[in-house]
Amino acid sequence: MNTEQTVTSKTGVQKIGKTVPNELPKVKDSSINIRDRLNDVLLMEKHNLVSYQTGINEMINDDLRQIAIRNRDQLQQARTQYFNELFNLGEYQANIAMNPEIADLVDVFSGYLAQFSTQQ
Repeated sequence: MNTEQTVTSKTGVQKIGKTVPNELPKVKDSSINIRDRLNDVLLMEKHNLVSYQTGINEMINDDLRQIAIRNRDQLQQARTQYFNELFNLGEYQANIAMNPEIADLVDVFSGYLAQFSTQQ
């Protein structure tokens, strides 16, 4: 995913993302296109990941847990590929954060590391 590309919204806001290709309708109509299908698959994969994680948290057998973890990791990779495809179709865009905003968030979330006993 190339997060260096930017688009300008209707209101003039610069965003990270891509424009919707001409093959896809700019305004959603009743037809089902590749974007719709990918969104459906992405939603299903999100639910599957949550289910896998719940199952992993509750498994007693270590061997079975390791198999489930490997399956979950492969599912996560597939979900990432679907997300990237949708990003490339112009489906997902994000506001461009300025360096001070990023620094603020890094500071906030770095502070949380002290709460974990494994992080010292």
